[in-house]
Amino acid sequence: MLSYDFRYITSFLIKNSLSSLIANKIYHICMNTPIALLQQFWQHEAFRDPQEQIINSVLASKDTLALLPTGGGKSICFQIPALLTPGVCLVISPLIALIEDQVNNLSKKGIKAAAIIGGTSAEIIDATLDNCMYGDYKFLYLSPERLQQSWFLARLEKLTINTIAVDEAHCISQWGHDFRPAYLEIKKLKKIFPNIPVIALTASANQRVIKDICQYLNLDSPHIFKKSFYRENIIYGVYKVENIALTLEKMLLNYPFPTIIYARTRKETQLFAQKLNHKNFKATFFHGGLSVSEKKKRLQDWLEENTPIIVATNAFGMGIDKPNVKNVIHIQIPENLENYYQESGRAGRNDQKAFASILISPNEIESSEKWIKSNLFDKSLLKKVYQKLNNYLNIAYGEGYDSTYNFNFNKFCLHYQFAYKQTYNALQFLDRQSILKLSQNAINRNKLIFTASSSELLDLVYDNERQENVLLFILRNYPNIHEFETVINLDFISQQTSEDTSYITECILYWQSLNLCRFTPEENDITVTFNESWEGDRTIFRILPYLEQQNKLKIDQYKSMLFYIENEDICKNRILLKYFNEIKEEDCGVCSVCVSKKKKTQLTTNLKELKEKILSHLIRTPASISDLESCGISSKEDITIGIQILLEEGAIIANFKNQYIIK
Repeated sequence: MLSYDFRYITSFLIKNSLSSLIANKIYHICMNTPIALLQQFWQHEAFRDPQEQIINSVLASKDTLALLPTGGGKSICFQIPALLTPGVCLVISPLIALIEDQVNNLSKKGIKAAAIIGGTSAEIIDATLDNCMYGDYKFLYLSPERLQQSWFLARLEKLTINTIAVDEAHCISQWGHDFRPAYLEIKKLKKIFPNIPVIALTASANQRVIKDICQYLNLDSPHIFKKSFYRENIIYGVYKVENIALTLEKMLLNYPFPTIIYARTRKETQLFAQKLNHKNFKATFFHGGLSVSEKKKRLQDWLEENTPIIVATNAFGMGIDKPNVKNVIHIQIPENLENYYQESGRAGRNDQKAFASILISPNEIESSEKWIKSNLFDKSLLKKVYQKLNNYLNIAYGEGYDSTYNFNFNKFCLHYQFAYKQTYNALQFLDRQSILKLSQNAINRNKLIFTASSSELLDLVYDNERQENVLLFILRNYPNIHEFETVINLDFISQQTSEDTSYITECILYWQSLNLCRFTPEENDITVTFNESWEGDRTIFRILPYLEQQNKLKIDQYKSMLFYIENEDICKNRILLKYFNEIKEEDCGVCSVCVSKKKKTQLTTNLKELKEKILSHLIRTPASISDLESCGISSKEDITIGIQILLEEGAIIANFKNQYIIK
C-alpha cells in the first residue's frame, strides 16, 4: 500500500495551473478515502490484513462478521466506514470501560462521539440523542440493555444511522464465554433499520459461536472475515517452577522490558509487586478495588514506563494497546483459553519477538481447581440469594420494579451465612441476565481519627499481636490520623495485614468504646436497581437454563485450559489454534514443548545416566532442582528435563517444600 501526502497533491495541482477551487475539490475527494482517514487520524501508513476488505464490505452496505484476534485493530473496521458515510454509527458494547476508552480516543482525534450507559438520566439521554441528531456527532455508543426500552428505541428511530456495529459479538451466543441475553435485543435494530449494514466484531469465536452470531443478529448473507489466530512473534510457554518469585526475577533480568504479570487475587498483585520492588525492579499493581483516579495513575505510569512492570488481576487490559510489551506472564492458571489468548495477546503488538508464559508452582493445579469450584453456584443458591435480597431490602411481592437500594454486602452475607464469592457471582449473574443492575463502590469511605496518643494505643495492644499489627499498619500508613478524620480503606488494610475486614472493624469499634478514637463507618458498598418486580421464583425461572449452560461451559473451558497446561507432547501453538477451529500442520518450533523436544533429542545419549544421577541423589535426601544443580549433577536446564521425565514415569513426586522425593 502506497503512502500519500494529500496536501502535497493539492499544492501540485494548484502549481500546475488548476484553480484552487478545483484543486480543493480534488483534495476533498482524496481525503474521503479509507487510506486517507487511516493516515490522518490513526497515523498508520497502511491497513493490516484484512482491515481494508472489511471496510469495503461495510461501505458496500453488506452485513459483515469480522473475527480478528486481540490487537487486530477491530474498531477501525467500523470507525472508518462510519466517517465516510453521512449519519451516525451506532455501536453496541457490553463493557463500560471500553466504551469510555473509545469515546475518549475518538474525542482526542477531534471526532464527535457520545455514550449512553447505565445510570444516565432521561434528561441527559434526550440531550445526547439531540446532539446526535443535530450536532454532527458520528458515533453513539450503547450498552445492549438500553435496547430493552421501547421509548428509547422510538427516539433512536429518528436518527440517521449509517452503520450498526456490535462489539464483543460472541456475547450473543450461549456458547460464548461471556454470554449476555441482552444481546438478543440487538435484532430489533434490524427491523428498525432494515437497509443499514451491521458489522459484528469479536476476537474469540469458534464455528458454533460464529453460527449463533449470524443467526441471532439476523445477518443477511454476511461477508465473514477471519484472520488467523497464529501470532508467530509470540513465544508461548508453560513452565513448572519451584519458586515463582525467583523465576520472575530471572525472567525480568533477561528481558527488562514492559511486562504484564497476571495474578488471581488482589492480594497477590500487591504481594508480587512488593517483592519485585524489593529486588530493585520498578513495579506497580492494578486491580478492581482501586479508585478510578488510582487506576488511571497506575496505568499512566506503566504506559510511560515509569513503572514498566504491572502486576494485575484480569481487571487490567481492557482498551490497553501498548505496542512494546515484551512479557505477559501468568502466575496462576487462567479460567479459560479465550481469556488467556486475549491477555497473552497484549504482548508483541509491535510484531517484535515477545513472550507469553504461564508459571506453574507444584500445588497450582489443585489450587486452581478449588478456585473454579468456589466460584460456581447452582440454581438453589441463585434462588436463595435472590429471595433473601428482596427480603433484606423489604421488597413486597409484586413490587420493586425500577427501584434502587444501597446496602452493605458483607453484612448481607453474614446475616444469611452466604459464601462471599458465590454470592457476589450470583448477583453478577442476575446483573448479566438483566434481572437487576449491580454496582459496587470502588472505595468504602470509612473515616477514623485517633483521639489518644500513639503511646496510649500501643500500651493497650502490647499483649495482643493481632491488634498490634492492625494498629501499627494504620499508624504507619495514615500519618495524619491524629489530626483530622481520615478516610481509611478497610480492604487495603485487610490485604496488607491478612486480617478480615470484620476483625479490623471489631478492633476499631473496641478502641472507640474506650474513647481512644472516633470511627464513622460507611455502611453501604453495593447499589442495586431492580429491572423486574419481585415475583418469587417466577422472576428468575426463565434464566435457570442459562445458569446450567454457564456452569457446564465454564467446566469445559477449564478442562481445555488444563489440557493446554498439562500436555507436554503437542506444540502449544497447535493446541491454542485447534481450540479456535484452526489447524496448524507444523510445530511452531519455539514454544516450551517444541524447545523441550529438541533438548530431549539432544539429551538422548546421556538421558539414562542423568536420570540415574538424579535418583541416586534423591534416594539419600529430598532435593529441589537448585539443590541438584549445586551438587554438580548437570545444568539446570538438563536437570529440569530429567525431573519432568521422572515425574511422567511416576518415579518421583514433589513434596510440600517444593522438593522431589522417590515415590
